[in-house]
Amino acid sequence: MELTLIDFVLFSLLGSCALVVVFTLISRAAHAYSENQALTRRVICRLCLYAFEDESRDKIVDCPHCGAANEKGRNRRLG
Repeated sequence: MELTLIDFVLFSLLGSCALVVVFTLISRAAHAYSENQALTRRVICRLCLYAFEDESRDKIVDCPHCGAANEKGRNRRLG
């Protein structure tokens, strides 16, 4: 089978479009993963409503603004 110029151009265009789609999907997945990681590290102080990120694995963290103890996770009630 001989590859004509029209076939070569068509395959090149389709291949480049496929690569754009693949790179777009990879980029969006990486962005969603990094956003999810940032949301898991974000803590909002229950007393002064100061938002900060804490990368430690501690369950209870102190607010850097007012010093109040805050619990990480969905259930943030203390005591």
